[in-house]
Amino acid sequence: MIRPSKNDGQCRQASGKPIIVVVGAGSKHNIINNNATDNNSDIRSTLSSNENNNDDVPQWGLGGALAVPFAEEGFNIVLMGRRLDVLDEVKQSIEIVHQQWWNDNNNFNCDESQQQEEDEQQQQQQQPIPRVMSIRCDVTDDKSVEQAFQEVGTFFHSDCFIDLIIFNVAPPYPTNFKFEGWGDVLQPHQIDTDNMTLQFDTQINGLIRVCKQVNVIPSMIERKRGCILLSGESICNLHGGFEFGSVAPARAALRSLSQSMFQAYGPMGIHVCNINIGGIIDSPKTRTWMEKEKLTNPHEIAVQFLNAYKQPSTVWSYEVMLTPGFAARTVDKRM
Repeated sequence: MIRPSKNDGQCRQASGKPIIVVVGAGSKHNIINNNATDNNSDIRSTLSSNENNNDDVPQWGLGGALAVPFAEEGFNIVLMGRRLDVLDEVKQSIEIVHQQWWNDNNNFNCDESQQQEEDEQQQQQQQPIPRVMSIRCDVTDDKSVEQAFQEVGTFFHSDCFIDLIIFNVAPPYPTNFKFEGWGDVLQPHQIDTDNMTLQFDTQINGLIRVCKQVNVIPSMIERKRGCILLSGESICNLHGGFEFGSVAPARAALRSLSQSMFQAYGPMGIHVCNINIGGIIDSPKTRTWMEKEKLTNPHEIAVQFLNAYKQPSTVWSYEVMLTPGFAARTVDKRM
């Protein structure tokens, strides 16, 4: 449910019902290593052996959390990613949130003395429950992206439109990737060039493939409204640390592309913003790395995406920096 600012020069209010699309709605960190065939039993056994873990671990990291604040406000949701089994689990959680939103927004007077005619009129004013769909989408494949967005157009009613794309896509770390202090760090001359090509194709070309779909940027330009939010990592986007040589270049390029997009589309009523996330996000995999107190809550990050989406056009951010307070004294390393 959109609550536009009254002073917004290009008000977000419009006819029809907005759709929020999360591209990358799963998480590579719900698995214990970079092999995507690992199953949940491996995850559970690892978590149960780590005394720092408990039942509050976010199952799907940031990808699974991004849609939740929007679902809490009654938005239609589309979940895209490569692993449909993961998306379907996230979808189930969104359906629960949608049902709660509907219950909260459709409380009617059940006084038995109320006339039947008034009851019928009141029922006609009920807001429909928002819809959510999960779609397999490989952003490195033109046909996969095109088919996914065609499915969005057929699933929702004709008065619905894509108003926000959250691009949260990145390949898994290379198989020989290690963080500083965890073993031999991958040196720049040891980088696998095929993987580097994949990094760029997934993030840069992937974003372009998504944006060029007829119901994304072309439709946003026609409506003179829309929003593209990119999920970034400050340690890679802004500062190519020596241990991140295999992943930082593509992330930095994505940030550069977002700046070009902000300048190109801003005058057309389309808000583009790169959200740089500092710290390590809480998930089943990262919970095995360190205490949860040193991890960033993915839902709290997701709320900042909602806040960016709601910004009036007179105060749009083209970049947002997020970092945990306990890491404030190291923020200069990420600038």
